[in-house]
Amino acid sequence: MILIIAPPPTPNGDLHVGHLSGPYLAADIFKRYIRQHGQQAHYVVSTDDNQSYVDTTARRLGIEVTSLINQSRTEIRDSLSSYDIAIDHFGNQDASYREFVQAFFERLYSSGLVEVAEMQVFYDKKTDTYPIESFISGFCPNCLSYTCSGICESCGHPNSAIDLLEVQYPGLEILKEPRLVLKLEEFRSELEQYLLGMETHRPALKHLISSLLDQPMTPFPLSYKMNRGISIDFALSDQKLNVWAEMYPGHIYFLKKSAGQLSNKDEYVQFLGFDNSYFYVFVHFALGIAAQKCGFDWPLPRGFITNQFYYLGSSKFSTSKGNLIWARDLVKDYEADIIRLFLALHGPEFQEANFSLIAFEKTVSEIARKINDIVEVFNAKLTSMENGDDYKNNKTIEKIISILSKPLDLKDYSSSILAQRALNIIDFLRESLQHGNHSLLPFVPVLLVMGLDPFCPKYTQSIRDKFELSNYNWEELVPCCHIQHELPKLLVKR
Repeated sequence: MILIIAPPPTPNGDLHVGHLSGPYLAADIFKRYIRQHGQQAHYVVSTDDNQSYVDTTARRLGIEVTSLINQSRTEIRDSLSSYDIAIDHFGNQDASYREFVQAFFERLYSSGLVEVAEMQVFYDKKTDTYPIESFISGFCPNCLSYTCSGICESCGHPNSAIDLLEVQYPGLEILKEPRLVLKLEEFRSELEQYLLGMETHRPALKHLISSLLDQPMTPFPLSYKMNRGISIDFALSDQKLNVWAEMYPGHIYFLKKSAGQLSNKDEYVQFLGFDNSYFYVFVHFALGIAAQKCGFDWPLPRGFITNQFYYLGSSKFSTSKGNLIWARDLVKDYEADIIRLFLALHGPEFQEANFSLIAFEKTVSEIARKINDIVEVFNAKLTSMENGDDYKNNKTIEKIISILSKPLDLKDYSSSILAQRALNIIDFLRESLQHGNHSLLPFVPVLLVMGLDPFCPKYTQSIRDKFELSNYNWEELVPCCHIQHELPKLLVKR
């Protein structure tokens, strides 16, 4: 069994196209792809309800935090559904969730794997608050990008609020107070052995891992003084869990809800945006090692599949900054299948990319034309099929299937490679049919289905229904022996 997780979106608004281009679509494509190779998976998503960005957005909008969360959860779930992102479980932070997360950290604390230690923190005496994350910003001490505290979205390096340069927040005091902490240096040997031995890291993540391991790792604060969150009365009664720490056992909780009992023999694949890498790759992995030392039989990640930032114009897609195109708005005008295929081909998988509506409109028309060209050729050639044609032992088909069905190792996995491979096969089929290779005709519907299924599920299902195809993996692939229907066209606009 393969377990797939994408980071919980912050419920401070709906999903925008930048969100969609990242881990949520990528994980869905991966799940559909591995199903073609006979593997079953559970894909789980939740929402990051205790995230500080929810509080700052609610304050800016002048609404209650709970109202914003409830509204955003509904919008997020609807947007995922409108793009046919097939999630097996959409997590809800109910009372049993909070108990599960709290019990996990209490067990780590009682086992001495996390501890209370003094840390320097900012304190705002005027408001009696301790500003963190979205509440305070400055310049990254590693790369000098402007950033909020916690993590630098540009270079991926962690920081605490007091590390930031040129913080414009008058009246702050620096205090030394107790916090629940995870001492990452105590897990260095496991981190080095595991992370340096993994082959799935994309270039930016590989560089970040090397950079962070080349220096002492500072203790990670597992708790803050905040009004919202999960209490840690077992250690510090006046504090709440850091949401990035809460997230790790939260993922396990929701995976158990979806898949049932978990085992360290299960394959666990983590999709994420590069900006969250430190939390997932270092903090969560260390917590996973700590969990195993405490007797939890939970799997460690087999791979981290990252993506880079998507830009809209000269700035990153951002809900908090209002630089966005809502996913729900784009799918009102364009078919979800063509958006999915476009983002798989041109999204920020390995490097930052820029979304332009003008370029999008031109490109999706070209993609659809490429697919619909073979549809037209196929439909025009239907009368060329004869009962005497030999459709078995076809060397051309064997070659096509060997290329299209060749599995990618997780270290080589790429949505864009799979999408381009499918389009290349479609080009080849069209040319072959146009040059009179009619023996390919019975295979065209099923090859379209298998090539495009991870990206265009609605379109491929319409072909399945029309031609009564039941195949979902390569072992079940058979040609259409009695073709009486024309192939449908892939639509661009609704």
